[in-house]
Amino acid sequence: MLRSRGIFPTVSTCNALIKSISKFRGCYAGHDFCKEVFGFDSEVKSRVGGVKVLPNVHTFNIIMLAFYQDGFVENVDEIWEEMTNLGCEPNAYSYSILMEAYIKDGKIGEAVKLWEEMGNKGLKPGAVEFNTMIGGFCRIGEVGRAEEFFREMGLSGVESSCVTFEHLINGYCQVRDVDSALLLYTDMCRKGLRPESSTVDAVIGGLCGENRVSEALKFLRIAVKKHELVPKRTSYEFLVKGLCQEGRVEEALKLQAEMVGKGFEPNFEIYSAFIDANTKQGNHKLAGMLKKEMIETQMPNIED
Repeated sequence: MLRSRGIFPTVSTCNALIKSISKFRGCYAGHDFCKEVFGFDSEVKSRVGGVKVLPNVHTFNIIMLAFYQDGFVENVDEIWEEMTNLGCEPNAYSYSILMEAYIKDGKIGEAVKLWEEMGNKGLKPGAVEFNTMIGGFCRIGEVGRAEEFFREMGLSGVESSCVTFEHLINGYCQVRDVDSALLLYTDMCRKGLRPESSTVDAVIGGLCGENRVSEALKFLRIAVKKHELVPKRTSYEFLVKGLCQEGRVEEALKLQAEMVGKGFEPNFEIYSAFIDANTKQGNHKLAGMLKKEMIETQMPNIED
């Protein structure tokens, strides 16, 4: 429609429109608009006469990211091919998007090949690219490989970010090496970086999983005070269950009251923890009352 009226906006204006359309109407709508405004045919293989503006690498990065964020990771590769077929050279960020798409699709090997290709082309990775690979290896439990990229990141003079540490901390907690996670957490705080609630949650889960409940509770208190964090529901669940398993029911009750004050109503996990703890302590009447209350409040997955 724009071209038929002889209107040819700049590429930056086109990119802004594509980004906006992709955000509010979805990736396919953004892609369709891209083909219209730049004069591509349906397969983006030929040019239509009279086009006054050409897409650039940022155009394709916007579309690839839109498809990735909307969950259509298989389409990211297709957009990459469209970009290269038109002679548009990808930049480091282009590589990071496709690497992330491969990683999400379980193709970590393909992501490594892209990393190597990026280096062979002389493209220097930044924090986004390093974090993509670090996060990818942490998600599949290969924290050792993630650490290799972390070391390379430092040697390359690329400053590690909050995301870098969060990937590694979550990765170590996932492989049950909470002490390494704590060392990274300390280093992260020393650098003045603020952890997310999800990172604190991972550490608490790791500590409670090793029956270090008192340490986990202290860790939560310090994190909340120092970083003004709002704990996640799961952080409270880990701690309440841990305290109940240790027979510290009164402490668990106080923490559960705090949890409710934060807007987290008791669920199946919390009820079950108190029921089991009271049963073990011989408080069968209270345990029965709690079970009845749990059923009456229509907690999920409960059988009479």
